[in-house]
Amino acid sequence: MINYDNLLKKIPRVKKILDDGSNSILYHYTKPEKLLSILESGTIRFSNALYLNDKEEVTYSYKLILNLIDEMPNLNQDLFKRIKSHFHTKYTNIISGADNFDNKYEYYTISFSTESDNLTLWNNYSKGQTYTGYNIGFCKKDMISDMEKIGFNSVYGSVIYQQEKQITVLKLIFEKWNKQYEKIFSGAKTKSTSNKLADIFFELVDILSVISLFFKNPHFKDEKEYRIIFINSFGSNFAKQTKICEKNGLFIPYIEYRFLKKTVNSINIGPTLEENIFYTSTCRMLSNFGYGSKTVNRSKIPLRY
Repeated sequence: MINYDNLLKKIPRVKKILDDGSNSILYHYTKPEKLLSILESGTIRFSNALYLNDKEEVTYSYKLILNLIDEMPNLNQDLFKRIKSHFHTKYTNIISGADNFDNKYEYYTISFSTESDNLTLWNNYSKGQTYTGYNIGFCKKDMISDMEKIGFNSVYGSVIYQQEKQITVLKLIFEKWNKQYEKIFSGAKTKSTSNKLADIFFELVDILSVISLFFKNPHFKDEKEYRIIFINSFGSNFAKQTKICEKNGLFIPYIEYRFLKKTVNSINIGPTLEENIFYTSTCRMLSNFGYGSKTVNRSKIPLRY
């Protein structure tokens, strides 16, 4: 299985843009019934990225890749003509809804926010003035360390919204792998040359496929999203068993991750008029599942009515 962390280490500037290595709390926003399920089961879901997002989000990065290749004529045409064909096919398949289950890898993602009290996200998980949303604060360092111990070797980082920064990241990747390809492509042709060139092509496809999951349209910047991506590799010792859930009429594959209670830092309650009863209700529920020592916070955002 490809070690994506090693690929990112080849481009340290990109790795640092995604995550600066500092410890922090990541907040997973959810509805009340989902919060209850998560804490009762001790699991959260990595969902298949292809079926969670609308087509525009999935294809946003692919369009960016295709356009940037056209704007960089000095790239090796032998390599980037194939890269362009690959991502154009993926883009077309997503737009047309074509079946594409022969891929070696599937990408599973779980989303957090770096903000504990985000009005944009609260609005996604509340209904009216009495039905409120929640989020779970997880300690990033402890959670990722635990994931690595049990085989959830993941790629993680903040979503990049600024298109200028997205282009900078893609250029760094293009230039890194273009240089490797050019060196071999222009050298003496041996039996191993074609294999080496093929390896570079597949590496570049892999790193672009993963990085594309960290790009979103600038209109979503208020979400301050942070993602953890798990790459499920079919037929490998690292492959995880998938399950299926229904959401808005779609059947979405997902993978369960059983987290350690110590990774939970806090529970945060969204804006509500009945904040006292929501607070005591939440505290009582947490004590039932062994989270009684965790901090419970109430939103500081005032409700308008």
